[in-house]
Amino acid sequence: MSKRYTDNEHVQIAKKEYDKLSINNPVTINNGQTIGYVSEVINNQKTGEQTYIITDGNPKTQKPEDVKNVIFLNQGSTGIDKTLQNPGEVKRDWWDNNKQILGNVMESFKHPQAVLPPTRQMKSTAQTLNRAMDKYPNAMFDAYGHSQASSNIQYALGALDSQEKVERIHGAFVYQGPNAYSMMSLGQRERIAQLKERIFNFVDEKDVVPIGYRLLGVHVNPFHVGTLIFVDSSEVDIIDQHMWGGYRFSKGEVKVTKESLEQFRKLKQAYIEYQMSSRLRTLEQLRKKFVASGSGLSSNEKIYLDSTQALSIVSIASIDFDVSMMDLLKLYQDGIKEQEKLWEKTVREARGLGDSLEEWEVYEALKEVGFTHEAIVAFPTQLYQHKIRQVKQMSEKFKSLEREIKAKISELVSRDQELAQQLKSS
Repeated sequence: MSKRYTDNEHVQIAKKEYDKLSINNPVTINNGQTIGYVSEVINNQKTGEQTYIITDGNPKTQKPEDVKNVIFLNQGSTGIDKTLQNPGEVKRDWWDNNKQILGNVMESFKHPQAVLPPTRQMKSTAQTLNRAMDKYPNAMFDAYGHSQASSNIQYALGALDSQEKVERIHGAFVYQGPNAYSMMSLGQRERIAQLKERIFNFVDEKDVVPIGYRLLGVHVNPFHVGTLIFVDSSEVDIIDQHMWGGYRFSKGEVKVTKESLEQFRKLKQAYIEYQMSSRLRTLEQLRKKFVASGSGLSSNEKIYLDSTQALSIVSIASIDFDVSMMDLLKLYQDGIKEQEKLWEKTVREARGLGDSLEEWEVYEALKEVGFTHEAIVAFPTQLYQHKIRQVKQMSEKFKSLEREIKAKISELVSRDQELAQQLKSS
């Protein structure tokens, strides 16, 4: 995805799970921005699972093996207010699944390490995700889920049936759902741990639905899925609170609590770093194809098709990589500024508390509690600068691979005089 979505846009994407989407139709946010096309609509009458598979191209013309990005959009519970219109869906969501989730979460407080049975809808969602990843073998996946769908996605990610699929999960954005950790097997818990830095688990604690993340209402439950992001929300009515109504945004970025601020920044960094690494792997795979041997490209048509497709992949990967690099550098630079602000603010407040103290005494008092310029500014800045150097080194490697692939493609095409003549006359 060359477009970097803001937190607000991620929420807009998640909200699409409640829309009535139709196969082959585009899916839009921001009053018209297309994020993909509906490739599949799953409505499992036995389990209550409802999922949209959204691909980056129109499924009418795009082959599954050519899909590079998939949005896996699982739907949350049908509102109880829809009982008269959709009594079957309401029963499947609330009586068959949510009731079991609530019981399991309450049991997990008594026995934190217990492995409790997942719901039928969780297992069904996991099967759909694995099947979709088989169908689109070259695609990176982003998963979204709200409320019960958050729990479904949490479970499904732990139930991926191969390491290769774990590596193709670009990210997951789950909102306001109960903690599904207790309903995972020991093996699934090991697998989900690998995805900790790619799962954004948003929780507005003013909402009554996302249970299982606090112990005794104070300490964070260490047994949870992904990275918890506690939202700094406003208080609205009980239904709106659950439906993102309390979320507040500034320039597209969601406001989070002080408790979550630092880990939210680090999570975004890790998320972008993973995308950059995946783009680098894409080029390395292309390099092997075009540099290791050109003998497999035996016909004019095959050379032309393969080279055209490869150049398209290189171009898209290059744009994505550049966008990711700029975003990541900004996050690192903002991190340095935040540390400097923290130091200046603390020194200023310390001076105000100790009017009778000399300047050196203020610094000595701060030093006694471990608050030094070295610890607060210099050391973190060194870490960020090291990260910046690593990003720039990755960028140099990427550009080198890009040049090498383009040169090899040019060489392969120019070898064939007939194709060269066709290209000149086209």
